[in-house]
Order: sequence, then structure tokens, then C-alpha cells
Amino acid sequence: MKLKDEVAIVTGGGAGIGRAIALAMAQEGAHVAIWDVKQALAEEAAEAVRNAGRESLALKVDVSQSPEVNAAVERVAKEWGRIDILVNNAGICEVTPVDKIEEKEWDRMFAVNVKGVFLCSQAVMKFMMKQKSGKIINLGSLAGKVGGIAAGAHYAATKAAVLCFTKSLAKFLGPHGVRVNAMAPGVIETDMTRMITGGDWKNFLATIPLGRIGDVSEVAKVAVFLASDDSSYLTGETIDINGGQLMD
Repeated sequence: MKLKDEVAIVTGGGAGIGRAIALAMAQEGAHVAIWDVKQALAEEAAEAVRNAGRESLALKVDVSQSPEVNAAVERVAKEWGRIDILVNNAGICEVTPVDKIEEKEWDRMFAVNVKGVFLCSQAVMKFMMKQKSGKIINLGSLAGKVGGIAAGAHYAATKAAVLCFTKSLAKFLGPHGVRVNAMAPGVIETDMTRMITGGDWKNFLATIPLGRIGDVSEVAKVAVFLASDDSSYLTGETIDINGGQLMD
């Protein structure tokens, strides 16, 4: 097992990519804390982790609220005594055209997608720095590199910020033995992408050299790679997972 007895936090872990990552890490031996704004989804994912033979916590957390983030981090540290992996997966997405975006929608997008990554990272880094080890994995997006495909400009802007913050954090935490990397998925089949596209993939398929939509399990495998010693000399990087839709 690549992550035997390590302790992982997966934000937005109740569904979609987050749930797939949580289960993949559990199957590799990690104990996983599932954070989600929807308690029921967190509980269901935590039960799936337990069914995989690992321990789990289901916590209702709004990552844009520092008191909730700090309390949840302390709960995880108290439960298992350490924090080895943080996956900053929680995020929201809208398709509002840029000329129609209201200020409150812009602010909420940045509060969850960017501030949330900052708050969660800052809360766990003190444990990782003390341990002289840890891995932080941020969920960016193809949209953050190309300005968006189907999602709104505000979503794309948040993901660009996450990719840059990944580099800043990697520079700061590297000397403390903590690695920070990002993943930039393209079109992955989840409830969120179906909401954006209505499940109509024709236009996307024409731009993807591999000719198909990605599966959440394919993102989860990369997350496990970044959390394991297989990527021990990798930090500050973004791995594209898009079937060749963008090659840079």
C-alpha cells in the first residue's frame, strides 16, 4: 500500500472527484477525513472508506469560513495525531457570462475556490511543518489555463489563482519537507460537468485527442501518485488530466 496509515483530508469529498480521491487513498491504506458542506454526502463517503477497511471522519465544513476550517483540522489532528495529506478539492462552478456576473457571485466564487484553498492549507501546514513532512494537492482546472471552456470567467480566474498559489506554497513549504502540487482536470464526467453541459459532450469530444470524456478514477489515480513517494521529487507542478485537450 502506497499510503499505509497516513492521514488524509479531502475537502469536497462527498461526491464526484473528491469522493473518488478519498476512496482511492483509502484503498492505498490511508485514513481519510471527508469534508463537505453537505453532511449527508460526507457521511456516505466516509462509510465507503470504512467499507474499504480504513478509518474515516465525516465533517460538515464550509472551507470559506476559517473557524470551521480550523476546528475541523484540530478534530482530525486530535483523532489521528497527525496530518499527512491535504486535498483541496472543494469548489463551486457557474456558467454566468462575464457581463452578467454580479459582484456577490464573483466574491462567493473566490471565497470558496481560492480563499478556501488558502485557509485549509494554512491550517494544516503547521502540523506538516512540525512533522517535516506532508503533501498538499490542489484541484485546479483546464479552465485556469485557457480562460474557461464551458464555465464562467470567474471560475476560470479562481482556478488560475489556485495554480499560481500552488507554486508560491511549494516554494515556502519545500524547505520544511512538504510538497505541494496541483492537478488540472479537463472535462471529467461528474454531476457538476453534466450540469454545465447538459451531458452533451459532442463539442468537447471533437477537441480531445483521446476521443472520450475523463473518469473520476483517472483523476484519483494521479492524486494518489502525488500523495505517495512515487512523486518524492515533484513539487510546485501542475499535472494536466485532459486527454490531450491542452498540451503545454
